[in-house]
Parts: sequence; structure tokens; C-alpha cells
Amino acid sequence: EMEKFQGSEGKKEDEEKKYLDVISNKNIKLSERVLIPVKQYPKFNFVGKLLGPRGNSLKRLQEETGAKMSILGKGSMRDKAKEEELRKSGEAKYAHLSDELHVLIEVFAPPGEAYSRMSHALEEIKKFLVPDYNDEIRQEQLRELSYLNGSEDSSRGRGIRGRGIRVPPAAPSR
Repeated sequence: EMEKFQGSEGKKEDEEKKYLDVISNKNIKLSERVLIPVKQYPKFNFVGKLLGPRGNSLKRLQEETGAKMSILGKGSMRDKAKEEELRKSGEAKYAHLSDELHVLIEVFAPPGEAYSRMSHALEEIKKFLVPDYNDEIRQEQLRELSYLNGSEDSSRGRGIRGRGIRVPPAAPSR
């Protein structure tokens, strides 16, 4: 019954939304599903490349583009057994687990701005879907990872692990 109700609601909305009102500048919601090419490149870790160290790459991508991005679909969860269990549960919020692995890009803004943000997001996400093990994105992520791992508790970048004696860092060598 819920599907029937939601289905009829969606149809009415589509009929109303035949024209785009750019004068009133009301926010519109755009969403696109971008396929992650795991079938063409089964060995490449696209999810890892998209997320980056501690999820920072995806967070930064969202901030830069002004779009919300979610990695969804089969293979989007770490725990395969749990993913399969949730997929079989049939709950609506886990329905995406039956789809191909993809990135859902959502934008909520006035029409001109929304399409501009979506365009920017699509251009940026494209760079992450190239299966290059040694590209600029990967190099940047490795630098960030070594920075995060090395300087978690010191502001200099040299993590001194010892008996708690703080040795002031030497003059910067760069």
C-alpha cells in the first residue's frame, strides 16, 4: 500500500514539474546515479579511492562541489555477510544493495546553481573513476595518509613515541 501511495504522489509531482521556474529561485533537488566501473576493472578499489584517507577525499569533494555524495550498491559496505543479510531483509533503505555499485550525487539549490553544482560534481567524480594506481589523486591521498598517521599527536609532523618526554621539534628542515 505504501508503494501505491508513494507511486501516485510521484506521478503528480512529475506532472507539476514539467516547467522549471527560474524566476522564483525556489530550491530544486537534482539527483544522479553515477556507475562505478567495477565490471570493467574488477581488481581496482574504487571505493577506497573515492573515500580516501579517513573518508576525507569524499568529504572534500562534497565541500568543493556543494553536492551530497553517497557510495551505494552492491559492494558499498565493508562487511559482505552483513550486506547480503540487509539486502535480503527487503527494507526500502537497503534496496540500493541490489543495484550496481554507484555514487549517488544529490544537489538541493536554486535551478541555475543546482545544475552548475551537479555539472561540477560530475566532472570531479569522473577523475576518481579512472583506474590508475599512480595518478595525482592517489599520490595526494598517500601524502595525506602519511601526514595523518605521522602527526596525529604532534603539530610538527614528527610523531615522537617514547616515555612521554616532549622534545621540542628541531628547526623545520624544509
